[in-house]
Amino acid sequence: MKLILAFLISFCIFPVYSFTQEKPADPKALELFIEGKTLELEDNYIGAIQKYKEALKIEKAAGIYFTLSKLYYNTSRYEDALSNALEALKIDPDNLDYKENAADVYIILNDYDNALNFLRQVYEKRPNDINIIYNIGRIYEVKKMPSEAIKYYEKITEDFQYDETVLQRMINIYEGYKDYANEAAAMEKLLTLNPTDINLKYSLANTYEKVQDFDNAIRVYDDILRLDPKNREVQTELIKIYFRQNRNDLAFEKFGKLINKDSVDYNSKIGIALAYFDAAKDDSSALGVAKSILETVEQSYPSEWMPEFYLALIDIREGRKEPAEQKLKAVLQRADTSIEAYVQVGFAYYDQNRLNDALNIFTDGVNKFPEDFRLNFLTGNTYYTLGKQKESLPYLEKALEISPSDINTLSTLGIIYDNLKMDPECEKLYEQAFKYYPDNVLLLNNYAYFLSERGIKLKEALEMSRKTIEKEPENSSYLDTYGWIFYKLKDYQNAKKYIEQAVKIGSNAVLLEHLGDVYEGMDDINHAIRYWNESLKLDPDNKNVINKLARYR
Repeated sequence: MKLILAFLISFCIFPVYSFTQEKPADPKALELFIEGKTLELEDNYIGAIQKYKEALKIEKAAGIYFTLSKLYYNTSRYEDALSNALEALKIDPDNLDYKENAADVYIILNDYDNALNFLRQVYEKRPNDINIIYNIGRIYEVKKMPSEAIKYYEKITEDFQYDETVLQRMINIYEGYKDYANEAAAMEKLLTLNPTDINLKYSLANTYEKVQDFDNAIRVYDDILRLDPKNREVQTELIKIYFRQNRNDLAFEKFGKLINKDSVDYNSKIGIALAYFDAAKDDSSALGVAKSILETVEQSYPSEWMPEFYLALIDIREGRKEPAEQKLKAVLQRADTSIEAYVQVGFAYYDQNRLNDALNIFTDGVNKFPEDFRLNFLTGNTYYTLGKQKESLPYLEKALEISPSDINTLSTLGIIYDNLKMDPECEKLYEQAFKYYPDNVLLLNNYAYFLSERGIKLKEALEMSRKTIEKEPENSSYLDTYGWIFYKLKDYQNAKKYIEQAVKIGSNAVLLEHLGDVYEGMDDINHAIRYWNESLKLDPDNKNVINKLARYR
């Protein structure tokens, strides 16, 4: 009940004045009516209701029905309140107070269509009744018709007075429509009622930024700074706006003051540019700001290569391939002795899936800087991605020599050694890896699978694999490995159990082939053929599966 009453209270925001209602004409009915009123004032509602009912037996007066309706309403007997409200209207159908009362009851009963019908009738006769206007707006909001609601809220604001509740509702509606210009206008009006509300000023400035009304945003932020001159958050927002306006010199000047420096050095400037560059992932407008800053920095520091490199990335992101290509080549010419330039430019090509171009850059870089870990790893990894596993080995092995504990190098080399059947190297590598990462689930899974494929150290492999599914019980690859080791141990029931779980989580050609092998081990050839056929649909060129099926034709 409290929730219902709280909702109803939100409908009425201005003082409500009661009007004298029609009283019964019969003296005896009037006497009972007055006695009822007296009891009502004494909070004796049961007695009051009884007196009103006795009065009605003598005279069916609209005023008595109306009074009973209000009393039932106040005692939460809403159905009784409605029936008496409607009886009053039958007798006096043009009475506006009776209509408003009926609307109130319909609202509490969530019958908004009937409530709206009566409120609109009252509004036609009392167009300056602010409560009626507001309640109509609220009902339209409840009916999910905000475009209608806003008309009534605007009428209150424009024709009568600013009210905090009305303005806040307008702000919420405009926000929902992303109508930020009108939202800001409503906030400005609300600010006249709460001129020291800092949070409102923050919201207003932010709303102006959404419509790129930077001058007004600056005005509001400056107003906050007059009250709080050392507010770093506002100072930071102002600097962002100056950058968005391409007023970069002023922005850097303000930034220098913010960090208590007379001037801003290259690293700080490039850091700001990259912050906007990263922000562009979520805010496309930030990319233009980053570009403007980078162009300014490039002019001020012509010997530095990073501004041109990131300008090239912006060209790539915006689809300008030729300018991007020219910039990337210029970066390498300008930064011929920079390891970082080869890493970044090569990775820019790699990120576009231009693997051969990336490989050329990485190879040039590693030839110039043969002891650099990143260039060795990136060169080897690119060869591996291109399917050139043997070519990748010298670079990845060199990377591991430089950084023996690098997990990426260890895991990639382990896969390559396994694929190339370099068993001694593979075992030695995993022994080295486990010194650094004894509980790494990826290494445990890969080595366990390596052992299972060779049919060696199967109990040791099973223990490793068990650890992986304890940590990641929903990983289909780890479940498959665990099941496959059981298969190698000829424990077909457990093999079936775990490989079926893996297939349910994420089926692929390998898992289906393994499940077929398990069924073959259980002498269930029909199921084996079924799963091999399903595997072959996903990988039609798999000769192992083709040969397995051929055995049973």
